[in-house]
Amino acid sequence: MVRALILLSAVISLAIGADAFAISSSSSPRLAFSPAISTSSGARVSTELLACRVNAKKEKRQRNRDNMRKFQKKRGSSRRKLMKKLASNAATDRENEFVSKLFMTMPGPEIKKPDERRGRY
Repeated sequence: MVRALILLSAVISLAIGADAFAISSSSSPRLAFSPAISTSSGARVSTELLACRVNAKKEKRQRNRDNMRKFQKKRGSSRRKLMKKLASNAATDRENEFVSKLFMTMPGPEIKKPDERRGRY
């Protein structure tokens, strides 16, 4: 009994599945099978669903262009970086000037020579 039900369900599923792949009557040899759609009048119409693939490819190209723009390198430096660099250069100049003033050489105090006669100052 169980075997009969399994066999019957297998035959029904094959019949339904075989209906989905009907040989198309189009003159195009590259499409041997196409999905068959039945209309309300009962006539079978074979359709090629390539328009959605074309739209998907166009959308993918657009997404790729957007991502390319998002991740591409900037050509010039930003105004903020330029201003920071100018401020840094000015601070470096001031610091160098201060350090140069710290180590200026000045004449030292006069040292008296010892008196040669007595060995005293």
